[in-house]
Amino acid sequence: MKLSRRSPSVSDRASSRLLRWGALVLVIGIAAFGVIYYQDQHVDAGPSLVGRQIAGAEAAVKKEPNNVQTRLQLAAAYRADQRLDDALKQYDEILKADKINRTALLGRGGVLIDKGDLTAAAVAYRTITAEARGGEFAGADPQLQEARYFLGSIAVKQGKTKEAIKELEAALKINRADSDALYLLGVAQLKDGAPKLAVASLKQALLFVPTGWCEPYSQLTLAYGKLAQVPEKAYATAMESFCLKKPAAAKSQLKALTNGPVAVDALLGLGLIAETESNNPEAVSWYKKVLAVDLKNGAAISALSRLGAGPTSSATTQGPS
Repeated sequence: MKLSRRSPSVSDRASSRLLRWGALVLVIGIAAFGVIYYQDQHVDAGPSLVGRQIAGAEAAVKKEPNNVQTRLQLAAAYRADQRLDDALKQYDEILKADKINRTALLGRGGVLIDKGDLTAAAVAYRTITAEARGGEFAGADPQLQEARYFLGSIAVKQGKTKEAIKELEAALKINRADSDALYLLGVAQLKDGAPKLAVASLKQALLFVPTGWCEPYSQLTLAYGKLAQVPEKAYATAMESFCLKKPAAAKSQLKALTNGPVAVDALLGLGLIAETESNNPEAVSWYKKVLAVDLKNGAAISALSRLGAGPTSSATTQGPS
């Protein structure tokens, strides 16, 4: 999942989800994308916006019933309005004429997931993976990546952990920065009895999307517990507290860890909390304390750069008490 490196905020997760939706509907058109954008941001745009979108798309389909793009627009509008059966009919009409239309297959799979029919959704996604198998550009195919991701997601929900791992690893070969796939891979690895691998995947997911979702920290807590790594588990618990909007508790928990084996992670966590509270001077001080322990820490150096502070100064060893 492509995500620009910027100052962390509680909208990181929402932006991440929006970009996945954007990848799915980009070819449909800006108008349909706008409806999904407003819904993803939880903004009540009112029935008139969706109504106008649907009315316009319906009129276009009536005028040009064989125009695939207008049917894709209409299907996306129906789905945004939770008219799932109507959306499904539009995707099916497209697939009658073009059995391997990837946008329609991805849309159909998404609607079927919304309806709870995971088995049928998987069929749509497997049509894409079968068609793309061995293709010249399979290693850089975003639609194939999406199909692999959703097959992995479905397998996780169905308890098929080995199948999930296979599909998610295949998705990540195409886009290593997909935080959703990394998170689900960690979940699957943990369920498959590989907590050490799960920790690596979950931490990588958080590297790309550091704020706005609590699930990776919850899973890290479980994984560290299985590994009997007490300080690491305490760190994950503290970051989960932060995610659950309990910053005071998180700070207290993290400060207690700043002199132990997870000192660097704890200091980075304190810096991240300060950033989200728009307390940049405190964040800078915490990140400089990271560099006092780990001179080449990339996360701290990157954070100081985006905050406009050099990684070295007389304040390097100073910080909040």
